[in-house]
Amino acid sequence: MGLFSNHGILGINARNLLYIRAYNKRKAVKMADSKLKTKNFLSARGVPVPRLYGTIRSISELEKFDFSSLPNDFVLKPNRGAGGEGILPIWDCKDGKYILSNGTELTQEQIMEHIRDTLDGRFSISGITDFAFFEQLLICDERLARFAYKGLPDLRIVVYNLVPVMAMLRLPTRKSQGKANLHQGAIGVGIDIAKGECTHVVQGADVLTEVPDAGPIRGFKIPFWDEILMTASRIQVETNLGYLAVDIAIDQNSGPVLLEINARAGLGLQIANLAPLRLRLERVQGVKVTTPEKGVRLAKDMFGNVAEREIKHMTGKEVVGIMETVKLLIGSKPYRVMARINASIEKSQVDISFAKKIGFVDEERGEDEQRAKFILAGKRVQTIVSLIDLSTKDYDMVIGRRDLAGFLLDPTKKASVLGGGIKALSKEVNALMSVDVSLKNYKLVDDLIAEVDEEVKLLYHLKPLNLDSERIGFLNGEVKNPQFVYPDLKFDPYKLREKLDSLSLDDSVLGRLFQRKRREVLEKVDLLEHRGTDYFSNKSVVLYGEASEALLEAATLRLKERPDSFPQEALEVSAEYAEKEFARFFRENGLTGWHVKMKKEMVSDCVAGKKNTFFVREGVRFSETRLKMVIAHEIQTHIFTAENGKLQPYQLFHRGTGGYLTTQEGLAIYNQERAVDHVTEKHFWNAALVVAIHQAQIASFREVYELMMDLGYDEAKAFQFALKSKRGMEDAGLPGAFTKDLIYFRGKQMIEEFVSNGGDLRRLYLGKIDLPSLEEIESLPFMVAPKYFI
Repeated sequence: MGLFSNHGILGINARNLLYIRAYNKRKAVKMADSKLKTKNFLSARGVPVPRLYGTIRSISELEKFDFSSLPNDFVLKPNRGAGGEGILPIWDCKDGKYILSNGTELTQEQIMEHIRDTLDGRFSISGITDFAFFEQLLICDERLARFAYKGLPDLRIVVYNLVPVMAMLRLPTRKSQGKANLHQGAIGVGIDIAKGECTHVVQGADVLTEVPDAGPIRGFKIPFWDEILMTASRIQVETNLGYLAVDIAIDQNSGPVLLEINARAGLGLQIANLAPLRLRLERVQGVKVTTPEKGVRLAKDMFGNVAEREIKHMTGKEVVGIMETVKLLIGSKPYRVMARINASIEKSQVDISFAKKIGFVDEERGEDEQRAKFILAGKRVQTIVSLIDLSTKDYDMVIGRRDLAGFLLDPTKKASVLGGGIKALSKEVNALMSVDVSLKNYKLVDDLIAEVDEEVKLLYHLKPLNLDSERIGFLNGEVKNPQFVYPDLKFDPYKLREKLDSLSLDDSVLGRLFQRKRREVLEKVDLLEHRGTDYFSNKSVVLYGEASEALLEAATLRLKERPDSFPQEALEVSAEYAEKEFARFFRENGLTGWHVKMKKEMVSDCVAGKKNTFFVREGVRFSETRLKMVIAHEIQTHIFTAENGKLQPYQLFHRGTGGYLTTQEGLAIYNQERAVDHVTEKHFWNAALVVAIHQAQIASFREVYELMMDLGYDEAKAFQFALKSKRGMEDAGLPGAFTKDLIYFRGKQMIEEFVSNGGDLRRLYLGKIDLPSLEEIESLPFMVAPKYFI
């Protein structure tokens, strides 16, 4: 029987009984069976899908349909099709003839006859009546195109319990006539989940050494692999299908795009991967997976073709070796110490000389035993330890069986960083050691991500070149809705993606922080590539979230507290006086490297620029209240955190960790409101932005403008609200929004919750960091305490 003689193969009956019937509710399956309904649902939640050109639901609609409204290239699909049946990819239209990828020409009447068959249910899953739709023809990513014969290759990923358990690449061939359908002769290529690299090649029941007419593919790395796995897991969350297959193609311009989902995933992946699927599903079953991020990490740990080791996710326990590096916590200070794992003794032990050296002695308990907290393999343990003489040993701590309940012992596991008889060092020496070791692994990663992030220049690329003329035309009533033009991209998105995809990042705390930053930068690149397209708004939601009904409700309640008028405050502070005040503030806070400079033609009143320069707009005037708020927002938040970030060994903490903006701007808003003792118009600006963005998602530029006028804002401010929410749109009369500015209101909510729960704001001054990653960041041994904070 060869490969499949062992247990673990998933057959159709077992799949239907154990996974589809058990985990896929009828309502969710019904939605998955409708391609169009699925795409509309997921597109609204930020999943990229092909552009829809039109639908035909009846014979009468078919007879009235204007085929001239279609572009020259498109795909015609049945809504409930299965196995690729009924799909017609039209590559061109010339002289009234529609040309398929294989060169076959069809007349409009033949296309219509095909649609009639579709309406009759010829291609639908259960033979029931169906409808047809036209959508964008995706153009294969050039890196994959060389392996595919004419058609569009796709990736199928089976997801269960949020874990992508198996994946394959389907390649169109001459035999399959350009279709990525295994039953019609397409090639299936197994994929190493951990690396995203191609492994085995199969066609039908034959295992091949290479792709016919294309050559070897083993070792080829799938572009956007991490993003694709995350998308697949996110789709499971959104659709509530417990077991499904996600089919994704990589478009030359748009990157990964969802083709469809399948609630009755086929079983060909097992052949392509030369591995049984059921065993993988059983390994994942019952494991607690709460987020797509955790599901992807688990998939990489468990199902990479690199040695499939027993890991913590199988049992909920961490695996430790005989010797491990432990962080012994004395107050808030971590001391790294080499520890011997010894399950033959009951209580853990610490060397008495080492304990005295680091101040680890509680006089009330004497010197025989002490309360202790330590971190082993990422888990925090509280216990009582004995103090004994370990001076003859190569370690300063022994961990006994009472403290090993959450761990599995692997005697073959190699000791980590402090192995080889090195005794525990002081915190300072260990911190330096940690930085040296980490820099070997991550310095180049840090430099590359910072370099790419700098090149992206998000706000530059979203500022319309014709803003002034469109503003004048709009306010004069000559333009109903602005038509914006944007600068050409100053970077090559393909090269930037290749750079970021080339990075090898592990699952350590620092590795995960860099993974999140890489994903954020990739999402920025993706967003800018889609300026002016139907997908721009969805891409913005992926990066910054959407103005949900709950957020709108909270913002609306806040705006109801806004008074009808505010006290008129004299603008008695000149730009020259403000310049001196800012300079004095820098000196008094030890920021002697910073200087203040006047600048013409600035949009903002003040902004922190490069080379430690704080720019003030020439001719601006401030009230005393506004001056205090600017200092709190710009200097005591943004500059203080940036300067603290420079103290850390990685640019990541100076430029900002992934998702840092929400925390950063929330903290800035919180600080600026605390800086004054009365309510100002600025106190409500962040709530008004939520209202504007929510309206922009469903309405035109002018409708956003009119809503803000109705809320009491003047023409200039109402235009600014509309502009902020419509940046990135070319035709600002269409629905869609740039959602970045939601971070102010959402961030302030997050900071207020943090403070109300007893959080110390000084912890957020380690650098430009995101609050959700705070504990992970604080666990890094090399982090330097903040020097500047309020």
